[in-house]
Amino acid sequence: MSGALDPAALRTVAEEAADGAAEELLRRRGAVHEVATKENDSLVSDADEAAERLVLGVLRERTPGFGIVSEEAGADVVEGAPCWIVDPLDGTTNYLRGLPDYAVALALVVEGRTVLSHVVLPESGARFTALAGQGAYRDGRRISVTRQAPGRSLTGTGFGTAGVVREAQRSVADSLLRGGFEIREPGSASVGLCRTACGSYDGYLEFGIEVWDTAPGALLVEEAGGTVTGWGGAPFDAWTGDLVAAAPAVHARLVEAGGARPPVPVTGGAV
Repeated sequence: MSGALDPAALRTVAEEAADGAAEELLRRRGAVHEVATKENDSLVSDADEAAERLVLGVLRERTPGFGIVSEEAGADVVEGAPCWIVDPLDGTTNYLRGLPDYAVALALVVEGRTVLSHVVLPESGARFTALAGQGAYRDGRRISVTRQAPGRSLTGTGFGTAGVVREAQRSVADSLLRGGFEIREPGSASVGLCRTACGSYDGYLEFGIEVWDTAPGALLVEEAGGTVTGWGGAPFDAWTGDLVAAAPAVHARLVEAGGARPPVPVTGGAV
């Protein structure tokens, strides 16, 4: 990380922002929500927007001059400056349906490299944090990807909302099953990547998603000892909308099962 930045102070900022959003989401649980459908058929609610306002308020106050790319508010990028990546509610459908698998996810990108990640799972209270080169942690305890797990390899994946993406994702699911994988669909890329980082899943792959879905969790997996690439084993780029993240022993098989390239060259459509 750049010597001009204080990693510990920035981690505290991320924690303050994400924890405040998580508390707001829990406060609004069970309420009647205002819900709209976006162009890619994904949902956005008043809870997403309220959580985002809290996150952005903290980030703008505590790190003036930094850029921000956030799912609902869009991009406010400052050339040459560090940039926060924000998903105020990853797993909106789960949240609205009363399911526990949703997250508040933040990452900090400096000179094109993700250097900090903080993901909160409000329902369990779990907090996942990583600083580049310093390991990944859950609630202050270091975590690692799977070393050896019983039975078939367990991978997470996602199914977006846009029709062309959903059809192609079905073909990937078929390939995973033929490759001998067990599949779980958490409904949140951040949740799936947290589970990969701590060894609950052996891997996670998805395409047709956005930088706020990939950047926070990808750093967690890397710092937990995992391998993260783009689709087909290409170098990982959080902005391309696809990733294959897994324990090293599983990664090559997962890449092979996913195929040489994403079935459709699109991004977007994440829940």
